[in-house]
Amino acid sequence: MAPLKNRSSTWLWAVLGFLALRGAVLAWLGPSTSTTPKTLRRAAPAVAELDLDVSATVEMPESLAEIQEERALAAVARYRRVELKVPSWVSEGPIGAAFIGPSEEARRKAIAEGRTPLLLLHGFDSSSLEFRRLLPLLEDAGMEVYLLDLLGWGFGGIDGVKDFSPAAKREHIFAFWDQVLQRRPVALGGGSLGGGIAMDFCVAHPEAVEKMILMNPQGFIDGAPEVGPLGGIGIKVLGSWPLRWMANQMGYFDKESYATDDAVRIGRLHVDVEGWEEASLNYLNSGGYTLSPLVSQVHAPTLMLWGEKDEILNVDEQVPRFMEELRCPVKMEWIRDSGHVPHLEKPAETAQAIVDFLEEKS
Repeated sequence: MAPLKNRSSTWLWAVLGFLALRGAVLAWLGPSTSTTPKTLRRAAPAVAELDLDVSATVEMPESLAEIQEERALAAVARYRRVELKVPSWVSEGPIGAAFIGPSEEARRKAIAEGRTPLLLLHGFDSSSLEFRRLLPLLEDAGMEVYLLDLLGWGFGGIDGVKDFSPAAKREHIFAFWDQVLQRRPVALGGGSLGGGIAMDFCVAHPEAVEKMILMNPQGFIDGAPEVGPLGGIGIKVLGSWPLRWMANQMGYFDKESYATDDAVRIGRLHVDVEGWEEASLNYLNSGGYTLSPLVSQVHAPTLMLWGEKDEILNVDEQVPRFMEELRCPVKMEWIRDSGHVPHLEKPAETAQAIVDFLEEKS
């Protein structure tokens, strides 16, 4: 496929190139693997009360009934909704954010035991189901983990939302950090474009981020393709089965085990949410993320995890450039026999690397 800067003038190739290069590898299925990482322990701060209206109900599309994978269904059952106050230019009122997080009892226990919360951000046009295989391993290690569906993607509410641009997504993450995590410094992580979004937030709000975890991150592909007058048609293609199937195939090294039809169903479940097309079109027309100038501005100690068999981002180009431009302390680890989504293809190895990194003193 041609580089993004040489993308075709047709909407189909624009959307296809955008999806592939940004690693919108959104659907995954495979066997559970390996052992549970060791437990984190840190100095304990005071325990604060969480005084928010958190609902156990998040509406899911009817197509959920077609999904078979137990870990996906278990993650869906844990989704919660919280009303977040955001600036008026983002939304007419509070936004119903969808997230997966610990119980209040587990949250209080983690705070009392001094564990840094971990906030993970999914990739382009995906959802937090992307981390369904990683989540239980991290929680078994005693970590306080939050998975946030980014504004306009996943299963969050969009009623009254005016803007789905990178700036609006940043405000949405800040509101979650401010109102749910109560401004506690976090370990912030993400995969593919989610890694880029994590870097964007880290640079904008350095006070919020203690450490970074980047998994096959996007950092040097700037902007979004112009969808033009046929944008609505292009968005439909973006959500289509053939395109998602292709992205699913590109995402894995072990395609036979992981790139299944059920994986595609899981990965495109959120496209059946009402308003997804409008939100996606708004984002693309905003110009997308410009990340390359931000890489050198990341301040937080960073764990770089990279599936060595990535077919979406060229590891021979991307990794050396990251290592050259990052000015913060960096720990680089390769995930063997993994493609673009090591948190799905090799969750045990990925979880152990994260736990070990967060346990280290900066």
